[in-house]
Amino acid sequence: MNNTPKLVYVTQIRTTPSKLWEALTDPDFIQQYFFGSRHTSTWKVGDPIECRDAEGELKFKGIILKSAPEEELSYSFDHDLDEPPSTVRFKIERPDQVATLENDQVQLTIIHEGFPEVSATRDRVQNGWPSIIKGIKSLLETGFTEPVSPSCSKEPA
Repeated sequence: MNNTPKLVYVTQIRTTPSKLWEALTDPDFIQQYFFGSRHTSTWKVGDPIECRDAEGELKFKGIILKSAPEEELSYSFDHDLDEPPSTVRFKIERPDQVATLENDQVQLTIIHEGFPEVSATRDRVQNGWPSIIKGIKSLLETGFTEPVSPSCSKEPA
């Protein structure tokens, strides 16, 4: 059993699985909530994913590990901080799968795992995931999001 620390975030969003999938895979949509960065990929298993900031600087790279439209997206996450890549997983669940959901909601679970016990990547990304989730939820429910800092890589306090 793997006991390394992981980050887990769960939220309910008033949207459809289709719209949430689009929010997770459309570079223009992603740019609105992911600190101005664009994710580019074919979203096919085995293909690369790259995240570049507004200036074109590579923020992370990885490989698509799972791509099941409207259900689950997973990719390796190489932040290039002298540690092995971690894994990010987005799981989309519908009301018929989660008893507490209303009919117009889906549940998004984000799991970021596979960190070493001491991890600079984990320390950096844990500052960003809450803002990313808030942005996804706001954009899908209202069409707007609050401006966010251009990076989640602030050093831990």
